[in-house]
Amino acid sequence: MNHFDEMVCLLYLEGQLEPSRAREVAAHAGECAQCRTLLHALERESRVLAAALTEENEPLPARLLSTRGWGVPSWVWTVAFGLFVAGAYWLWTDTIAPWLDQLSNAGFGGTDLVSTLLFSGAFWEGWSDMIDVIEISALVIAGIAAFGLIRRRLRRFTTVAVMMSALALALALPQPAGAAEVRHGRSVLIPAAETVHNDLIVTGPAVRIDGTVEGDVIAFTRNLTVTGHVTGDIIAFAGEMRMDGVVDGNVRVISNMVTLEGSVGKNVTSIVNTLDLTSKGQVGGGLISVGGQTTLDGHIHRDLFGIIGRTYLDGVIGGQMWLRGGSLAVTSTAEIDGPATFRGREQPMIAAGAKLASPIRVETTQEVRRSRRSSVRLAIHGIFSYGVALLIGILLVTVLPGFFRATLRETGSIGLPIGVGALALITGAFLLVLGILLIFVGVGAGVAGVLAYAPILYIAQVFVGAWLGNKVMGETSNVASAVIGRIALGLFILHVVGLIPILGALVWLTVLLWGTGAILLGFYQMSRVETAALAE
Repeated sequence: MNHFDEMVCLLYLEGQLEPSRAREVAAHAGECAQCRTLLHALERESRVLAAALTEENEPLPARLLSTRGWGVPSWVWTVAFGLFVAGAYWLWTDTIAPWLDQLSNAGFGGTDLVSTLLFSGAFWEGWSDMIDVIEISALVIAGIAAFGLIRRRLRRFTTVAVMMSALALALALPQPAGAAEVRHGRSVLIPAAETVHNDLIVTGPAVRIDGTVEGDVIAFTRNLTVTGHVTGDIIAFAGEMRMDGVVDGNVRVISNMVTLEGSVGKNVTSIVNTLDLTSKGQVGGGLISVGGQTTLDGHIHRDLFGIIGRTYLDGVIGGQMWLRGGSLAVTSTAEIDGPATFRGREQPMIAAGAKLASPIRVETTQEVRRSRRSSVRLAIHGIFSYGVALLIGILLVTVLPGFFRATLRETGSIGLPIGVGALALITGAFLLVLGILLIFVGVGAGVAGVLAYAPILYIAQVFVGAWLGNKVMGETSNVASAVIGRIALGLFILHVVGLIPILGALVWLTVLLWGTGAILLGFYQMSRVETAALAE
């Protein structure tokens, strides 16, 4: 009888023989005790070697090596990003903008909180120093990144040293004459007799330009005054701005208060709290304004476009007008040479002597129209909020899979996370009240700290939805598509039930408490895992 050698037996054990040859070996092993003993010995030896190799090649704990990457199709990211953008737009138009309007109506105009903190408080004086720090930090980071990339690409350190020396020499060369002139100080003054033959970048608490700037002016200041001549544009970020001179180009400004008494050759674009175009003011082009209150006594040669809370028109508009805001008052000396449209909550007040090329088209937002569109807006709100929540769930599953699994396990406890969430909500409410009280003494960090709790409240629905999806469809393995499908189903159920008037409010309250507690417990469990991993 012919016996098989060890090589054939090993190939048979590893399944690398052809089917016909494998059947022949199996039949022979059933009849030959010697070959059968050899097969058993080789099989035991292979198992021992495999176990030994596995133990030596495991530098990390098995629980860390068992984590699998989850792949998501590209179209999922595209759809999710589109839903995120749409949800962000809806959030601004439907929630944030009306909230800001209510703050303005409550008396936070003129010297509102944001203007006080950014332009009138102590923060503004540190802006110039902050800009210097950002510039230096950017240069240092760029140098470190360049050195790291070059070092990885080039193995020879001598070559790297030569290239870095050449780069340093290039940076040390004198700058060309076309670079902008930069001035900085506590009080920057351009005298009437001085002419700056270049663009001007100026920073400081107070800036005054009485002379001539043959170029653009870019200003970061608390108080900007321009009585001279600027041949280019003015781009200003100022607490207060007053322009009594001549600007041949455009004026782009973000400020708390702007007064225009001079002449602007082209257009004016402003994001302000208060804008005043006096009777001496001239705008050669058009005016675009977003602000709380605007008084227009001067002459605008072209169009007016604005989203303004309160508008007082006493001057001349050479083109058309489109305004959206709270109120509009047109005096007897006002003149509009083109078509005019006003959209707001109140009817505009138009004096008898006003010169209008055509009657002002009024689009009043009535409560009846709002009630007609309430169902459509509710549906759009539901779709967008569902899409944003699903996008957050996808990000958690793909970017933070370990945290997602840990938090989902804590969600299954139900009782403990609800209790932790209730305690966290009570603590957050107390801190919010404390932060609001601190605002009145000039400290805004309290509210900013409490607002960090808001993302946790929003993400809570994702984990409750995932738990609900698992209960409906059953537990799943670490497959991204299956996990995302269960999240989508659970979120859909929550959002549909949330539309029920009374039951929906109770459900969302439970979801907030439940999910918030689970997230906090998940953070705690992850911190313990990281500590244990470091200890090992």
